[in-house]
Amino acid sequence: MAPSRLRWVTLFLLAGLAGAGGAAATPTAGRTPDPGAITLPQGYRIEAVVTNLSVPTTLRFAGNDLVVAESGWADTARPRVLRISLDGRVEVLAGDGLRGPVTGLLFLNGLLYVSHRGRVSVVENGRIARDIVTGLPSDGDHQNNQLAAGPDGRIYMGQGTVTNSAVVGVDNYIFGWLDRAPRLHEDPCRDVTLVGENFETDNPLTPEDDRAVTGAYKPFGTPSRPGEVVKGNPKCGGSIVRFAPDGSGFEVVAWGLRNPFGLAFDRAGDLWATFHGADVRGSRSIFNDPDYLVRVREGAWYGWPEYFAGEPVTARRFAAPTKAAPRFLWREHPPLTRPDFTFDTHSGVNGFAFSPGGAFGFDGDAFIAMFGAYVPVATGVNLRPAGYSVVRLDPRTREVREFASNVLPGPSYLNRSGGFDRPTDVAFGPDQSLYVLDWGSSTVTEKGLELVPGTGIVWRIYPESLPAVRRSGPIVVEAVPLPEARRRAQVRNVREFYEMVGPSVLLVIGAAALVLVVLAFIVRRRRTAR
Repeated sequence: MAPSRLRWVTLFLLAGLAGAGGAAATPTAGRTPDPGAITLPQGYRIEAVVTNLSVPTTLRFAGNDLVVAESGWADTARPRVLRISLDGRVEVLAGDGLRGPVTGLLFLNGLLYVSHRGRVSVVENGRIARDIVTGLPSDGDHQNNQLAAGPDGRIYMGQGTVTNSAVVGVDNYIFGWLDRAPRLHEDPCRDVTLVGENFETDNPLTPEDDRAVTGAYKPFGTPSRPGEVVKGNPKCGGSIVRFAPDGSGFEVVAWGLRNPFGLAFDRAGDLWATFHGADVRGSRSIFNDPDYLVRVREGAWYGWPEYFAGEPVTARRFAAPTKAAPRFLWREHPPLTRPDFTFDTHSGVNGFAFSPGGAFGFDGDAFIAMFGAYVPVATGVNLRPAGYSVVRLDPRTREVREFASNVLPGPSYLNRSGGFDRPTDVAFGPDQSLYVLDWGSSTVTEKGLELVPGTGIVWRIYPESLPAVRRSGPIVVEAVPLPEARRRAQVRNVREFYEMVGPSVLLVIGAAALVLVVLAFIVRRRRTAR
């Protein structure tokens, strides 16, 4: 399936559309940050405190030191957990035994817990000492994510789904796992009875030009039957789970959240989670699904994969212009818990933190890292991608405002501004400043859409009443990328990719052409009127 030159050029152009996952030229490792490229409210400043990180996902504090997880996503670089002192010292807290991506960190009872692919482990002496939770469904689209310590002494975690909307399809081959794990499929958290909805697609697993029929909660190529009962599994995707610090007592707290990434308790002891809405891709494509922030309620079902933003999947708004309208997969549904807050579709709500107040202000408000979209791979037709910023949410007034965003729209590797690429996590430090973790750049190669090691940054946003902490410039971490031959593409450059995004690209180009024609007509009319 070696792509033609035309296909390579097409992918290159697709990745650059509307703030997509690529750029007009390959970003270089160790990018130069420019605080002036980021706009902030009056009375606040921003500085880069750490650079040269490789696809970092999670940021925490240990005393006054930063603790950062370099994820190892798509074999971009070796997964590591780093402790970084603001005076410039860097220590590797964990490396050996980590399975990328590393997505969650927690200090509890003097121990470091790490959430990494398929498991949660305790780290001692720079290596995995023991796994306390294993067998998590993290070899598909999403993975086990951030950790939080509850007031009950247990550990809470978000677990992402295997698929986009409960059906394995050609999109999972493009995302790189279907050929590696052809029997992988979604498991529900509770028993569900299927209507027997099946989906016929091309079969990318064989060289022949054949077709496959796949049902919900089934391996690729396995149909479902009307009335079939699929047994629930507590180690299920789209859930919030909890367990004791030794891993015992594993149980589901809530489910129906497609990819719960950020997790935090507020001052009142309530648990909150961010999660990503469904994409415009795959056999069962979902259009216009927003991103979410919810207060996690015991036993709640938030709708995935049957309800989105409190509405049934059969609602007209969820039917993409170039895709089949989605229908129900289940015969019956449990009581629905509606989301507390929704955000622009594909804005990429990731890690968040509640302000402790003090010198920083905004006491109790939630500050959320907005990762942004990959257009049109995940979004389909989307002429106004959101994200690439940090927003502030006031839970009392329900007001959401941009707090820190690029002066030029889109990620900085696209607009060449030196600002945010993709904010992925935030944390308040003991110095009453907000620290923002930026996971870095993407680029396009013959393999497809790839992540660029050494382009991650930690930013510090602080009130003008506080001094800068790195007047001599940011700390430069020694990056440890893997050899080019070992790196994988996040989105593969294969013929199925073009079949998936082709209709969306034509619509985007057509819409852009229409806008240009209308603008030209208006300009001409004005000139004639003179």
